Amino acid sequence: MEIQTTTEFQVIYPAYVMHKKWNMPDGYNDRLFDLALIDCEKNKITTNDDPSNVGDTSNHLGHLRHNFLTDTKDDAIVVLVQMADQAIREYLKLAYEYEHTGEISMMSDTFYQNRAKKENIGINTHTHIQTDIVCTYYPRVMLDADAPDTSLHKGSLRFYDPSNVGKRLWTINNKNDRFIGGWYSVTPETGSMMVFEGYVPHDSTYFEGDERMCIPILCSLVLTNSHCKVNVGDILAYQKGE
Repeated sequence: MEIQTTTEFQVIYPAYVMHKKWNMPDGYNDRLFDLALIDCEKNKITTNDDPSNVGDTSNHLGHLRHNFLTDTKDDAIVVLVQMADQAIREYLKLAYEYEHTGEISMMSDTFYQNRAKKENIGINTHTHIQTDIVCTYYPRVMLDADAPDTSLHKGSLRFYDPSNVGKRLWTINNKNDRFIGGWYSVTPETGSMMVFEGYVPHDSTYFEGDERMCIPILCSLVLTNSHCKVNVGDILAYQKGE
């Protein structure tokens, strides 16, 4: 017996990752590295009761909440912000065919990892749920020349399925413009910029090398249909006519 059927197949809830490599003029990445290193040292946690603490003194990932992009004034920061602005608009165009003409708000911390201090161990899995887009730039990545050619030794940035499905056991033979697996891995180099949405779980692996500087920029799109949240105190003051 032959039964007529119709089939509709839809890709739902996709996540995107963009790796943009910047070939910067001589001296730029070194200058940005120097500025970021000063920022890292300045914003280390010194007391556990500081209300600006993110984390604590138990590991090198703890830091004070601040904004590197406005705390540091330098031409290199101007260029970095312009790079991030351009990359985010490119990401939106590639992923969604959306031309963003409005503003983008940004903040940045800085993360320095040094083998001599036993800090080249990577970063644990996390998300940025209050951030539309994360734009991470690497002004310095120093790997050993003889580092094993595996993602687990080269500080790869790994992205995980937001739906937490994980690895399928059947053979995946779909086109290369789709990725289905346990994690998607990208090994950053000096000049790498990674762009992805804040809800996507990600981490980085151990790397065999002397040092690495990572400058994540947390970005939100300023949109005319964004939520119009106002502080409770301001709402009550307005309602009371104050």
